[in-house]
Amino acid sequence: MPVTTDPIYSATGLMTTPRPTRSVPRAPQEQPMDAHALAEAVFSRRLSADERAELDRFWRTDWSAHRLSLGDAGDRSLAATAVAFGTPVFHGSGAGYALTFHPDAEVVGAVRRGLGRPAAWRPALLTTRARVLDLVDVEALHPSAEELLAALDERLARGPVELTVPAAAHVRAHLTTRCDGVATIELVIPGASCPSAAFLEAALTCAGTGHLATTRPYVTSATTGERGPVLDRIGAIQREFGRMRPGAVMLAHRTWWRAW
Repeated sequence: MPVTTDPIYSATGLMTTPRPTRSVPRAPQEQPMDAHALAEAVFSRRLSADERAELDRFWRTDWSAHRLSLGDAGDRSLAATAVAFGTPVFHGSGAGYALTFHPDAEVVGAVRRGLGRPAAWRPALLTTRARVLDLVDVEALHPSAEELLAALDERLARGPVELTVPAAAHVRAHLTTRCDGVATIELVIPGASCPSAAFLEAALTCAGTGHLATTRPYVTSATTGERGPVLDRIGAIQREFGRMRPGAVMLAHRTWWRAW
């Protein structure tokens, strides 16, 4: 079965046209994990009472009606904490929205099931320009790493960038796609002026990792596995995913025209 990945960004901006994939029905035996189980999978230990109370703040909120603001430092910090606990976050990204979450295998699997994505689906990896080469097999790069970074800097000045690169050996298999026998990753880097940059930096620091998993929000048919259009307004995302399991925090653009 072929692996499907998300086209998230182009060299000059957002890609909103999904590429065709095979129709794959959801596996009926898969069940969502609860909040505490996901957090304990991320931390590889039991949660303390204080940590459970912190986590419950996210999961007891009705995110179909409530939203945080991407422009507020306190809200960004709260959303970054959610990511560290294994709770995914829908957040403003470029002119639209993305769903970003911890790259732990259990979290990725839970998000995949919550979104209704097929078993072969892989998320893209979200990171900063400074951390790009940490995720790349530099020896397998053509052109060289120096040429890649130079071209990347030019493109990031115009907007967010998505590219497919050979994965470094430490990148886990549930995040990679095999292409001609080579493990590759879909890598996403926010543009130089992207409003999500401060949130991304806070989330990476809070989670103690150099990359996160990410995808664009779109509806997947539960019966055919076919993809619908990308949702680029927070109101539409709340209506569609506000009560998904695992629950997801909503971190909205502060500009009103991006809301509905």
